[in-house]
Amino acid sequence: MTGQLKLDSYADTGVVVSVDLVNELVIAARGGQASDRGRVALPALARILTVDPPSVERLIEGDVPGFTALAHRLYDAFREAHAGNVDQVAGRLNALLAEHPAHPHLAKEDGRWRLHHHPADADLIPMWTAICSESLARMVGDGHVDRLGTCEDGACGRVFIDLSKNASRRFCSTRCQNRAKAAAFRNRKAAGSS
Repeated sequence: MTGQLKLDSYADTGVVVSVDLVNELVIAARGGQASDRGRVALPALARILTVDPPSVERLIEGDVPGFTALAHRLYDAFREAHAGNVDQVAGRLNALLAEHPAHPHLAKEDGRWRLHHHPADADLIPMWTAICSESLARMVGDGHVDRLGTCEDGACGRVFIDLSKNASRRFCSTRCQNRAKAAAFRNRKAAGSS
């Protein structure tokens, strides 16, 4: 059923990597010096891609700009989702899929068949572009665009996938939620004492 979301149904690799790419290469990179970004981004990418050890083995410093560009494009989709612009989210994901189409195929790994959503011989960035955009597009197609979240703490802006039962999550973490509640409390208290 498209109206219900199984709590684990969208915690797949493409969705998780999409969130991590945006948070590491867009949000966290905002504070760093331009000269440090490549040096910091490569270890971050290696951590993100540990879900697929062959990707980590193939990863080189020259991949950083391509992954960073992908992260920015995925971030634009999350921002459009946060604003409720479903048509724009779909358009952004369709553009990514047109440039790097998903070519599902079965591959035998550790004696078990697994479905992959990229061409078998794809280079690293096109492969992950296909994986990430296909996973997010599946969420949109299943009617769960509202599950693509952006933290409402203005000082944060990290993205997340809302796996709550009623799609009510507004913050990326309890820390951000507590910080926002404390700020609101201070503002109410200041307004009441003036």
